Amino acid sequence: MTRKVLVALMLSCWTALSPVVARATANDAGTAQNHTNAPSADDPALSQEAIDRELARFRRSEVSLHRALRIAEKIHPGSRTADISFEGGLDVPVYKVRTLRSGQVWEFDIDSSTAKVLNSVLFSTVEGLSESDRNSLAALNGVTLKMSDAIRIAERSAAGRAISGGLVSKDGKLAFIVVVVSGKDLKQVTLEPTPRRR
Repeated sequence: MTRKVLVALMLSCWTALSPVVARATANDAGTAQNHTNAPSADDPALSQEAIDRELARFRRSEVSLHRALRIAEKIHPGSRTADISFEGGLDVPVYKVRTLRSGQVWEFDIDSSTAKVLNSVLFSTVEGLSESDRNSLAALNGVTLKMSDAIRIAERSAAGRAISGGLVSKDGKLAFIVVVVSGKDLKQVTLEPTPRRR
């Protein structure tokens, strides 16, 4: 499965918000919204067979999304995760993790079975990203909620295990988008954090 297919499947970082299907509340962090059947069935590359294969590999993975996130953030202390997704279509299934630190976006491949870091590269500088991506990353610095918190809240809210998480910024407001595997369903949870108090 190509990166393009996986990004569409997992609704990864820096994509447009989907319409709200249902709502749930999430502590002080903001509001959470559950979206069921998140992937678009209109994309021919997203055959049910490909989705089932990807999810089967994810269910067999020994490393959680949260653990992969912690491993990547430890490499550059003080970094914040902006995007994380499971990629089961590769020879070795991995978590792709993108972190932000000091104006740089790093990308890591974390083996989903062994938790080993297979790849670590400078993905981009913030200046090299699109305007919407820069806005999302700038907004990330203005909130106390972290991706790890968003993942925990989403997993509780959707009663499942997170497979991806990313950011979007719409009308100047940041939202965390987390996709959770809950039974046989994929549920998208959107969290809108409250801004940091000044």
